[in-house]
Amino acid sequence: MKSSFMLLFYFLLLFLLTSSLKAQTLTGAVYDETNTPLPGIQVHIPAIHKGATTDINGNFRLTNLPQGIYAVQFSFLGYRTETRQINFSKNEDSLRIVMEETSLDLPSITVTSSPQPSDALSSSQSIASLDEEQLFRNRGDAIMESLEDIPGISTYTTGNGIAKPVIRGLSSQRVLVVVNGVRQEGQQWGDEHSPEIDTYSAERIEVVKGPGSVLYGSDALGGVINVIKPGLPTTESDPVVAGRMNVSGYSNNNLLGSSMSLSGAQGTVGYRGSFTKRNSGNVETARETLENTAMEETNGSFMLGTKQNWGEFTLDYSRVDQRLEIFEDPAEDLEATPYQTVVHDRLQSDLDIHFSGFRLEAQTAYQNNNRKEFEVKDATDPELNLLLKTGTTDIKIHHKPVGNLFGTFGISGMAQRNQTLAEEKLIPEYVLYNVAGFIYEELKLDPFNFSAGLRFDRRTLNIGTTPELGVEAQNKNYNAFSGNIGGVWRVSNPVALSVNVGRAWRAPTAFELYVDGVHEGTARFEIGDSSMDPESSFNIDASAKYISGAFQSELSIYNNRLNNYIFPNPTSEFDPESGFRKYQYEQANARIYGLEYSLQAQTFSWLILSGGYSIVRGTNQRIDTPLPLMPADQLKLGAKLTRPKLGLIYEPYVSVDTYILAKQDRIAGFETPTGGYTLVDLSMGSKFQIGSKKLNIILQAENLFNKAYRSHLSRYKEYALNPGRNIKLKINIPFTIAE
Repeated sequence: MKSSFMLLFYFLLLFLLTSSLKAQTLTGAVYDETNTPLPGIQVHIPAIHKGATTDINGNFRLTNLPQGIYAVQFSFLGYRTETRQINFSKNEDSLRIVMEETSLDLPSITVTSSPQPSDALSSSQSIASLDEEQLFRNRGDAIMESLEDIPGISTYTTGNGIAKPVIRGLSSQRVLVVVNGVRQEGQQWGDEHSPEIDTYSAERIEVVKGPGSVLYGSDALGGVINVIKPGLPTTESDPVVAGRMNVSGYSNNNLLGSSMSLSGAQGTVGYRGSFTKRNSGNVETARETLENTAMEETNGSFMLGTKQNWGEFTLDYSRVDQRLEIFEDPAEDLEATPYQTVVHDRLQSDLDIHFSGFRLEAQTAYQNNNRKEFEVKDATDPELNLLLKTGTTDIKIHHKPVGNLFGTFGISGMAQRNQTLAEEKLIPEYVLYNVAGFIYEELKLDPFNFSAGLRFDRRTLNIGTTPELGVEAQNKNYNAFSGNIGGVWRVSNPVALSVNVGRAWRAPTAFELYVDGVHEGTARFEIGDSSMDPESSFNIDASAKYISGAFQSELSIYNNRLNNYIFPNPTSEFDPESGFRKYQYEQANARIYGLEYSLQAQTFSWLILSGGYSIVRGTNQRIDTPLPLMPADQLKLGAKLTRPKLGLIYEPYVSVDTYILAKQDRIAGFETPTGGYTLVDLSMGSKFQIGSKKLNIILQAENLFNKAYRSHLSRYKEYALNPGRNIKLKINIPFTIAE
């Protein structure tokens, strides 16, 4: 009902106020370094979903632009993406853009670190992104595995298809995953619960490393991961009907996956639909087969919307349907065959209206997450059945510039209900409400950019009576301020120095507060503490960035102090029925610090060298011991041979990547240490012209030498190895039905 009223409110605004629009125009031309005009360059303003393509003389023209300061992006394959920040409240001269040839994977505009899209050199926070081409190359069993090449980011895995992101040593409830800017809500508290997102659905993934509570609220202590789906097709730049097919085959677990999407536009209406099917068998390590690790997945989505002079409105529905088998310790039960099923439905609306003095952006979403866990393969009645329903609303007002000051203020709301429908009551039923308001402003004083934000959240947790857990009906109320302030010095066009100070917070989950029993997923008997306070963090990080067409490098250092850090502390007691050790949830102050370094260098036109290094240290300051699940020190070295064209083959390449991970013996008391290891990956790929499109084929060998190893962030590390050699074949087939 609330969502219906919000939609009605949006359309009333549209009807009453669109007549007040005041349009601006942007013109210019794009050239290469030899002063030759470049046709076909994509000119895009992400904030207002406006775009154009340069003509044969390199000229472009964008009309009906609202007032404001916007980042304008110029991109084309084989050239470094150029970005200009334009004030459309002033009379701007015609732009002249010179683009630099490159084969590097360089960052472009980010839409996640601030309310207004900006380029990487203008952001005070450490950010990373993967575009569609990089996602195609990096795609794994789960969507979060695509991020593992980024320094400072790891994944906490459970066998086949379950991967939770880890940013700077923080994971689960301390890393917020959003889809198109709206938080993904499932049962994130579970170690073996990964984000329910179709691995083929993303066109781009952006990562903000460091606190992000000002824009996104609770849970963003470690950072934010934004999965960005393809935008609404338009007749301005897209065919009437086009499509894309992705086909994947993996040797290790016999995975076969395929995804088909169709999109198009007619007049002012655009649409996009997709269907995904994936199946895999058991995982093979270098020494044995891990039984009961198969996976199957059936997903679909559909988007419909319209783009007008006043702005854009879209509706997007998606469903993820998974069945995941869980491998348990053979020493405990050799014949164990547990599995879990997850169905996640998501309906999201996005409205963007342009007015003469401001721009209104409103998002509403409804999510229905049903998770069931079964003890044996043929069981029909689940031992655990959780149903989570979540509604969210976010409204942002982007005001026109006041001199060189521009920014956003907004409100957010979330209502959530969690039900436990099976006999096992691992967590109590609850209803959660969260309301928040924030303001975020940016000041541009070339060559300096400054930003600051402040947010206030109020969260209410209403717990239902649950006799099985000894819980009576009660209410919890949490209030929290979060904020950040940052600055960037653009020393020159390719160089920027930045510093950011941020405070974030996280409310304790119902699981941490009230759990009292066996948690099969973690092989523990866990006991909550209903008196726990919210976590808060105070983070300082600094970065030095260099981005050119021939060389890209970034060095970041950070120090994150966490108050009331929540952790399960092992006790000396064991549950007599299950035999599992009892763990009591407690709180303590903690500190996490580290550094990250990445580089790419095009040493010759045909050779690209790359590297990355990351270390992270975490300490429980109450008992002066390491925090659990801290990633091992990692060094990555890579070399890539490539050419723009070789005969009839476009962009052929061969690459070798080496991953060197140190031993991890800085561990919490209940953890198992892991040894160091080195992995080598080999990859080759190319594109072939088919009509106006290019077919893309990649052949990869992960863990080329079939190394036997145990990742410190694998939940199987105590009783099983990580996967052995895996040969992957990936094919991307774009096609056009009607133009």
